[in-house]
Amino acid sequence: MCFRSLSNVSLVVFVLLLSLPVFPQIAGGLTETTATRLGGNSYITGIVFWPSGRPLNVRMGIRLKSPTAGEIITTTDDRGQFVFSGLTAGNYSVMIDGERDFEAISQPVEVLQSRSAMPQTYSVSIRLADKAKASNKPEVVSVASGAVPKRATEFYKKAQVLSADKDHKGAVEQLKLAIAEYPDFLNAYNEMGVQYQRLGDLPKAEAALVAALKIKPDAFEPMLNRGIVLFRMNRFAEAELILLEVLKINAQSAVAHFYLGRTLAKLKKYDDAESELNAAISISPDEMKEAHRILAMLYIDKDDRPKAVAALETYLRLVPSPPDIAQLKQALAQLKAAVGKQ
Repeated sequence: MCFRSLSNVSLVVFVLLLSLPVFPQIAGGLTETTATRLGGNSYITGIVFWPSGRPLNVRMGIRLKSPTAGEIITTTDDRGQFVFSGLTAGNYSVMIDGERDFEAISQPVEVLQSRSAMPQTYSVSIRLADKAKASNKPEVVSVASGAVPKRATEFYKKAQVLSADKDHKGAVEQLKLAIAEYPDFLNAYNEMGVQYQRLGDLPKAEAALVAALKIKPDAFEPMLNRGIVLFRMNRFAEAELILLEVLKINAQSAVAHFYLGRTLAKLKKYDDAESELNAAISISPDEMKEAHRILAMLYIDKDDRPKAVAALETYLRLVPSPPDIAQLKQALAQLKAAVGKQ
């Protein structure tokens, strides 16, 4: 998830079925094994890779679906690894919900009847795929860089064209040439941070953005992008500080409010998180539709089911056909049933 402008808001599709006992079985998180409790002795183990081929370095929602056992929902660990244990014979699907950057994935796995008492292990490798864009028009960054030499500008523009064609590695190489030609090319460092995010290399993304901020410490886009990168790296306390500084520069940045809200939610500062997410919606309601979904998750964490119902209803009204529409409708129905029993 990388941001050049507000129109590029891109979110991992988060599972809402959290913390409610009336929901389908919810699994734990890390690869210490997600116990399915289905009564078998087989395992499905796997790893998720970025489109670049690097292992995932953030947690991502993942589901195991079976026609007979329903769904078990968990996350990968921060190395992209996952394990489902206790599986009986049958057909399963390992699923990752799509987002605006990546296609949804469903990988079938057939677990065979074991003829011995020895556990059977089935390995899965999942590589995320970039989602096709409706337009190949290169995106433009608005960070001012001063008088940039023509040759450096040409490398920079070539990087944008390559990025639009999903050649993010090629874009990085062109940006390196642009920076070699003009070491104070702030736009190029910011764009390099964006490209490394696309490649899933968050440490290099942060390094590029830090370099941009050395040139201009209060540059808005690199500072905002760095806050987002820190959030994605699970460095929430640092992300909070950066995003607060971003909002001092531009208090009307809906994206900054949105990511600060998500960061504060991770830090369990729920009231402040709610305020920031609502601020994002107030500033840019059309662009911040996903904030309603995050609010629903927040209200579930706070055990405020009526507000969770309202937030999820709003989200489904604004986004009537998300990739996981059936699951969200089920979640909404079960939330309403839980509210009715209170």
